[in-house]
Order: sequence, then C-alpha cells, then structure tokens
Amino acid sequence: MVCRNKIELSIWQFCFLISLLLISVVIAIIGWFHKIDPIVYDRSTHKHTTQINNVTSFVDTDQKLHSFLDEIGSPPKLNNPHSYIQWTFLQMNDVYELIPLSGGKKGGLARVATIRKLLLQENPNTITILAGDVVSPSALGNSIVNGSMLNGKQMIAALNVLGLDYATLGNHEFDLKESSIRRRLNESRFQWIASNVYELNSTKPFHTVIPYKIITISNIKILLIGLTIDENTGQATSKTYVNITSQHTLPQFTANYIKYLRYELKLEWDVFICLTHLNMQNDIEVVEYNPAIDAVMGGHDHENYYLKRGSKYTPIYKADDNGFTVFIHRFAYQPTTKQLLIFSKLTPVSPLFSEEPETAKVANYFYQAGLQAYRDDGNY
Repeated sequence: MVCRNKIELSIWQFCFLISLLLISVVIAIIGWFHKIDPIVYDRSTHKHTTQINNVTSFVDTDQKLHSFLDEIGSPPKLNNPHSYIQWTFLQMNDVYELIPLSGGKKGGLARVATIRKLLLQENPNTITILAGDVVSPSALGNSIVNGSMLNGKQMIAALNVLGLDYATLGNHEFDLKESSIRRRLNESRFQWIASNVYELNSTKPFHTVIPYKIITISNIKILLIGLTIDENTGQATSKTYVNITSQHTLPQFTANYIKYLRYELKLEWDVFICLTHLNMQNDIEVVEYNPAIDAVMGGHDHENYYLKRGSKYTPIYKADDNGFTVFIHRFAYQPTTKQLLIFSKLTPVSPLFSEEPETAKVANYFYQAGLQAYRDDGNY
C-alpha cells in the first residue's frame, strides 16, 4: 500500500516536470523568434544572419529618440564606424487611406511622417520610398470635392507634405483615366521610378516617370530601378493608354536593362536596389536571374514578407498595406572592402507615434472634405 502510494506520487511528479520542461521549451522558442528582430543581411557572406562579429547594438542617448527604440530600432555600432557610409530607407507600399484605420489603432500617414522625422534625426541620409499602389482604390478618392472627383489627389497631397522621395508605379495607379493619372504625376513633388512602363506604342517612359535613379551619398552610388506588374494598363476605366513589359519576361528584361545601364550608358554604382510592385513569385524570379540586385523593396501582396532568394540570398522585403507597418532598412557600406550590411526592422504604425502636424492637417482636410461631399449627395 505504501509502495503504491509512492509510485503514484512519482508519476505525478514526473508529469509535473514534463509540463515544466514543455513550458520552458515554448518560452525558449518565443525568445528565439524575438531575438531575430531586427534582420541583418551581409552581402559579402551571401547569407542571412542575426549575429555578425563586428556588429553590436547601439543605445541612443537622446531621450526623444530613445523612447522609440523598441519600435524603430537603432543604428548599428560597427568596429571602425567611420569607415562605413550609412543611410536609411523607410519603406511602405499599397497605401490607400490617409488616416488610421481599425478604430485608430493602425496606420495613418501622419504617423509615418513622425517615424520619418525620427529617422532623419538619427541619420539625415534617410530616403522614404513607396512600392506602388497609392492613388486608387479608396472611397474617399471617389468623392467630388470642389467640382471634381479626388481620384487620388488627397494621397499625393499628403505624401508631398510627408516628404516621400521616390515611388514606383503599382497596377492600381492605372485604375484612373489617363488624364487623371497624368495630373497626379504632375502634382507629385517626389519622383516616380518605373523601368518597364512606357507611353503606349513607344519606348519612352510614361509621362514624368523616370526609368532609374542614382542617389549619391558620400561618393557611394545607389542605383534604384522600378518594376511594375502588367495587370492593368488603363482598360479598367477606358482603354489601354500605357505599355508595361510582361511580368513573365521580367527576369530577362531586368538582365538586359542592367547591361544597358552598365555598357551603353556607362553607369557605375555600388549598391543596387530594386523597387517593385509585383507578385512575390515575380520578385523571386527576378532576383534568382539577376544576382547583381542587392535588395528588393516591393509591394502588391498586401502582407509583410521577408524572404531570401537567389545565389546571393538576396533579401526581398514587403510591408503591410495601408501603412499598418513600415520597413526600416539601415544600410552600412564599406567602400574599401565593398561590404554591404542591411539591418531591417518591421515597425507597426500605431498610436505610440504621434501624428506629425502638417501631414495630419492635409490628411484631415481631405478626409473631412470627402465626408462632406458624401453628405451633400445624401450618401452618408
């Protein structure tokens, strides 16, 4: 009897210990996933790693910036940091709404503007990009304000104030009639980049769009090209008015375009970034065929992604739509060794970030004007 009681107690203890062990394993796994943020990419080793011997975390002493370190990350502290040229890309994609959604909990261009200002405070060489889809679709864009339909005018106005630097064309840009999209491009104070989008029956870039851009930071040349999916060429609203290279031929197209830039235009660059609005499979095919690309910052899929593909394990990044998240990419380039490091962090755009006043003013103006237009029509 006594012996049986001891055996029952031992079984209970054994089960208890197994439970503790399982809990410990779960906690360890969660901790491991937490550790892999931010993402680090080292071009010289052709691999993704979270531990690089000469990289450690940098703790900022500025209290305003320090309070957001968990959300936006911090610049890397490198051995011999003065030998590196550093800059930052702030990436968003597929943004259709001006103001926060989900009861004010997610997104909002004025909050993105605040994140941009924090990054500029950290590093003045901060470049803000949007990987396609911004002027359409949205209910607000269909409202008639001052006698004409907005058709994305509200988005361009807000992005101008926010400080967007570059955007690539998305398929939804061509939801608009030809006259409307040309007006939106004219209103943009930022540059649109698309290497495979042309005037109809021509090889001339569409309207004011440029096919590539070289940014120079401390003598380091960064090449940007843009690739757009051919799902929409204007026929949704009227008739085809633009020519877009087929997504199925983009790997070879990109290879030919790189040769054109390098050998015919005699361009030189140190870092090659591809801004895309493509399906993920298209992005993968492009980088697998073109190892010269150092990173892809894309859109179209409406969900955040981080993948490595190709012989160099080239990183492909996509943020969530409507500015629910943004990707922050901190680049460090060593000119002598040509080592390129990319430190990337996906940041939720939440109420933790206040609304930048000027961007909020523009966003709220158009939001209220659009609502009033619907009220006047008896639709709200």
